[in-house]
Amino acid sequence: MSTILPDLGRNGLVNSIRRLNGFNNPGYRAVSPAETFIAGMVANLEADSNGNPVLTVANNSDTSIIGLFYCHKTTNFYRPIVDEEQTFSTSPNTSTILYLNHANVKTGSVLITSGGLAVVGGWTLTEVNGYITKGSTGTGTWKITYLYEDPTLTGLDQTLGSGMAATLEDRGEAATLVYNTSAAYTLMGNLYVNASGYLTSSGTVVVGKVTKVPSADNPELHFKWTI
Repeated sequence: MSTILPDLGRNGLVNSIRRLNGFNNPGYRAVSPAETFIAGMVANLEADSNGNPVLTVANNSDTSIIGLFYCHKTTNFYRPIVDEEQTFSTSPNTSTILYLNHANVKTGSVLITSGGLAVVGGWTLTEVNGYITKGSTGTGTWKITYLYEDPTLTGLDQTLGSGMAATLEDRGEAATLVYNTSAAYTLMGNLYVNASGYLTSSGTVVVGKVTKVPSADNPELHFKWTI
């Protein structure tokens, strides 16, 4: 069974990251107008075509990581579900199909475990309808972690007018619902950034340490930002 936490953020905003300690001086920098991002994604600082410094979404090869976005510029919001339990042949599931509790699953966001081990291959995901098909008859219970698009949340651009984006740049500890849900995390394990700008558990440049692993009851990832 999974629990969806209330919206995070100051003043009841639909933010996806909150400060636990540190991060005393949020930054405020020009952002590339071509970028889309959600608070909690990793920000890179680079020069635009005119040589001016602008924020962009970081990827797994960037070496100019500056901090974390602390505002939104997006049309789609996603929420994490951690270790949703689904059992084969238990209604509405069949011996080969598991129906998730949410539709519109984000491509590439799924992690499946069985008996504590990752299930790699042998299944396919239908993202729009939110179900998993096993290539052969399945038994037992699978735990599924994934991101789904929240139909109650609409696009939000907090950079309009100013062309600026708020960032968290100091060292500190934060809690977030924005991370790579297809990765497994360990307490005090290293955090990196993936190709899409999400925090993840493997990569090239270490940006933080895990201080709380996401769970079914509390899907937040807590971490110490070390850059």
